[in-house]
Amino acid sequence: MNRILLAVLVLALSMGATAAQDAGITLTPYTDSNYGFKSVAPEGWTTAGPGLLARGNNAADPTLIAQQSAPVSADKVIQALLPQLSLTEAPDSVGTYESDSLNWTLYKVDVEVGTSTIAVDLGLAEAGGKTYIALLQTTPDEYDALHASVFLPVLDALTPYVEKVDVPYQQEEVTFKSGDVTLAGTLTVPEGKGPFAAVVLISGSGPQDRDESIGAMKPLGMVADALTRAGMAVLRYDDRGVGGSGGDIYATLEETTADASAALVYLKGRAEVNYDQMGVLGHSEGGIVAAALGANDPNLDFIIVMAGPAVSGKDILLEQGKLILKAEGGSDEMAALQASLQPAIWEAIAKDDEAGFKKLAEEATVAVLSLMPEDNIKELGDLEAYAQRSVEQQMEGYFNRWFQSFLVSNPAPDWAKTTVPVLAVFGGKDVQVPAAQNAPALEVALQQAGNSDYEIVTLADANHLFQSAETGAITEYATLKAEFTSDFVPTLVEWLQTHVTLQGE
Repeated sequence: MNRILLAVLVLALSMGATAAQDAGITLTPYTDSNYGFKSVAPEGWTTAGPGLLARGNNAADPTLIAQQSAPVSADKVIQALLPQLSLTEAPDSVGTYESDSLNWTLYKVDVEVGTSTIAVDLGLAEAGGKTYIALLQTTPDEYDALHASVFLPVLDALTPYVEKVDVPYQQEEVTFKSGDVTLAGTLTVPEGKGPFAAVVLISGSGPQDRDESIGAMKPLGMVADALTRAGMAVLRYDDRGVGGSGGDIYATLEETTADASAALVYLKGRAEVNYDQMGVLGHSEGGIVAAALGANDPNLDFIIVMAGPAVSGKDILLEQGKLILKAEGGSDEMAALQASLQPAIWEAIAKDDEAGFKKLAEEATVAVLSLMPEDNIKELGDLEAYAQRSVEQQMEGYFNRWFQSFLVSNPAPDWAKTTVPVLAVFGGKDVQVPAAQNAPALEVALQQAGNSDYEIVTLADANHLFQSAETGAITEYATLKAEFTSDFVPTLVEWLQTHVTLQGE
C-alpha cells in the first residue's frame, strides 16, 4: 500500500509513538509482513480483519482504517472495490499525493448505507508489481479531522517492505515462457547434492500471486516452504497479469493449463531436478488444470490436489452457492430458491446474453432476499434498487474469458484418463469445493481410468484454505489463524515419501 516519508518513519521509530495532528490520536509504527509494508496505526484501534483496524467507540461507529496490498494493477483494485463502495463504475480521482516512496492516486467517495452516509478516503499506489491500498471510512462530520490526523499520515508512512527470512534452502527468482507470455516465479531447492524430485504449484481461481496470498493466508507459499524443507524442489509462479507475470488477468483454463505445462518443461531443464519425479500440486481451480495435465502431459509423474473439482463448473457453482448462503446465515428456503433460479442465469452467461443475465439475476436477487427477516430487508432499503446495483457490480466478474471457460469446464473426463499416482485432499468444511460432492466423483473417475494408485483424504475440520474452521464460511477465513490444520502438511509429506525420493531418505 503506501509508504512513508523516510524522515517521518525515522521519527516515529525513534520516539516509539507520534501524536496525530489536532485529533488526540496517537499513531504507532508497525510492520505487516503479510501485506509487505511498514506503516503507522492509531493506538487503541482494534483489529477487524487482515489489514483492518476499527476505532470501535461503539457498535454503530463506522470508523476504520484499511492498509493492504494486492499483486494486481490499481485499475483491478478499483474494480474489486466497486461493490463495497456501492458504485458501478470507477470514481474520478480527486488528485494525487506524493510521499518519499510512493505516488498516490486519491479518491473521495460518499457511500449511502440505508439512511446514513459514510465518507471514504481511498489512496492507491503501484510499485514493485503490487498496488498498495489505504482506505479510511468515517462519518461526514469527522471526515476532515481524520483525513488530516490519520489518512494523510498513513500515506506518508506506508512503506513497501520485504521481510528477510532465513530458510534452510535456496531461493531463486526465475522466469519462463508460456507461448508468447513471460511468467515470473520462485524456485526453491533443498540444500544438498540432488537432483531432487520436483513439483509445480498451481493456484486457484482469480488473480493470484505465487504465494496465493489471501489476506494473511499464503497457501501456496506455505506449501512451497513445507515441501522444500521435506526435500523437494518447488516452483510457484504469479498468474498471468499478476506480480511479475505478463498476459491477460482473465486467462482461460486452457491458457492456465498451458502455463502449468510450460512450468514442467522449465523444471525438466534444470540440473537440480530429477525429471523422472516431477509432479504438480493444484489448489481449487488448479485441480482442474492438474486433471488436464494428468490426461495429456507426458512430463507428469504424480498429482496432488487440494480441494480439486471433479464435477462440472455449473455443478460446482450450484452446490457452492447453496453452502455459502447457508454458512453466512441464510435459510434452507433461501438456498433452495437460489439453486432453482441459478441454472437459467448460468445459461444466459454461456450465451453471452448480458441483458438476459441482468433481468434474471435481478429477479433472483429480489426473490431470495425477500425471504430474509424483515429487519434485514429494511437495512438494505429498496430491494429492487439494491438488486440492480448489485448485479451491475457483478458484470465484469461474469462476462469475461475466464468465467466463460470455467462455466463450461468438466474435469471428470480428464480424471477418467489419469493413471499417474494421485493424492486428493479435501476439507470437510469447504463450502467452495465441497468434499461430499467432489470426493466421490473423483474416485469414480479414477476407477474408470484404471488408476490403482490414488488416495482421497477428507480433513474433517478444514475449510477451503485448509485452515481449522468452525463454519467454513468465506467471511470466516480472515478470523482464523493463518496456518494449516495440524494434519494437512503431514498428509502431503507422508504420501510423497512413498512416491518420490525425498532428500535424506
